Amino acid sequence: MYEAIMEFLFEITYDFLKFLEKLTGFSYKEINIIIWFFLIPFTWMFLLDKIVKKSYFKIVFVLIVLIILIAIPDFENFANWVFNSSVDFLNLFNNIGSNYKISSVVICLFIPTLIYGLLIRKAYFKKR
Repeated sequence: MYEAIMEFLFEITYDFLKFLEKLTGFSYKEINIIIWFFLIPFTWMFLLDKIVKKSYFKIVFVLIVLIILIAIPDFENFANWVFNSSVDFLNLFNNIGSNYKISSVVICLFIPTLIYGLLIRKAYFKKR
């Protein structure tokens, strides 16, 4: 049952990314990198700025991203390298009984969702 749920979540995410690939013209690997390495961290920086009531995190993050994007001559090659490195990282968990799909769901869906929950709670639901 557990593995079936993880497989289902992986497939939904995969299908969504493939849809975005067709919609945007970016490759599947590029979409992955844009979402998990740029968009999600940017939204976390936005929430951190809301928590501290400053714009430091967003500004620093955007500057770092701009430097990276200016420094890399070919985004497709960069995205392929980062994606393949991420796959290698996720496959490290195979040694403890996981597999690529389960590790992807835990690290790329569950952990970011947990971080969002914590940041949104701190940013918008402060104790009185």
